Amino acid sequence: MFGLFQRKPKETAKFEVRFLPANTTLQIEQGSNLLEAALRHGMPAPYNCRVGACKTCQIKVIEGRPKSLMEREYVFSRQEIEAGTYLACQTAVHSDMVIAWDNSEPDGAAKVGARLLEVRPMTARIHRVRLQLDAPLSWRAGQFARLQPFELDITARSYSMIAAGHHADIVEFDITHYPDGALSSWIVDPANAGKPLSIEAPFGDFGLDETGSDTSLPLLCIAGGSGLGAIGGMIGTCLDKFSGSPTARPVVLVYGARDQKEIYALDELQRRAEAAQIPLSVNVVLDREPAGSSWAGRRGYVAEHLTDILAEAARHNDRFRLPASAWHVLLCGPTPLVDSAIATLRQAGMHPDQMSFDKYEQGVAATTAAVI
Repeated sequence: MFGLFQRKPKETAKFEVRFLPANTTLQIEQGSNLLEAALRHGMPAPYNCRVGACKTCQIKVIEGRPKSLMEREYVFSRQEIEAGTYLACQTAVHSDMVIAWDNSEPDGAAKVGARLLEVRPMTARIHRVRLQLDAPLSWRAGQFARLQPFELDITARSYSMIAAGHHADIVEFDITHYPDGALSSWIVDPANAGKPLSIEAPFGDFGLDETGSDTSLPLLCIAGGSGLGAIGGMIGTCLDKFSGSPTARPVVLVYGARDQKEIYALDELQRRAEAAQIPLSVNVVLDREPAGSSWAGRRGYVAEHLTDILAEAARHNDRFRLPASAWHVLLCGPTPLVDSAIATLRQAGMHPDQMSFDKYEQGVAATTAAVI
């Protein structure tokens, strides 16, 4: 009989969300992620990363009061924010809403055939993969592509391209192999050389926008794991473009890896910077290096060392001795690394509009503007 007096579970409020131009209305529970809810209801919602990096799921809120799960200044201009622009993957439903959602693909993206040309191990887990395209494409360093081998019955996966290409028919990726990842296992297997796959590109806005900016101000690049491929590609673009210029951006590169065996490509970047006569300060932080090893460098997490790294760079080169507001920041790597680094930089006085990032979930098949 005491069951008669037990409280009934409180029902979660639901709100009506109307999607334009489809004019489809869904009932969505309060607090639900807008993108996830739309996909559960079968909406043809465009998306790629789900972590707020690629802007593919960009929407405009016409009516309603959504809650953004991230500071929109990281990805949108002040004008876009004032116009009601949000990312569906970073929006929680807390009221009835009317939103405009363009389901078309981003301008400039094209889908072409390709063949696996070469696989080169960079570390035990990270491989540099080269594809031969059936038709040329153009892209910026930091943008990403969707790859899908013809012989695998899986959803296309997204990976960052490591260098810019203009009307090019060769494209390279740094890809981390996860044993339970169907596509990464296929694409890093040299036995699949010559086999066909499709590539759709380019996507994403991650990168260094030099438009209207002072190209002499310092650049802080933070990379984790195979995110070094995209970051290295953007640094390389700067080195090539401003080689020999006394006012070219000086660069501080911070690379986070598991252990010494996962360090790669840094010597080559250093040699290119010396040849271009552009200051490049390279710093490595290892979070799983065995105790008692020969490693005498930094240990732990990247965010823990950023303040000291910037101070040390300033002591060695006056061009790094500038206020926090003078820096431009590029971040690419696992979500925990990127998020913790951003939090540290915010505490140091940097603003979201100084930062551009790409992040991915480790071991998850479909992630940011790159699985990487």
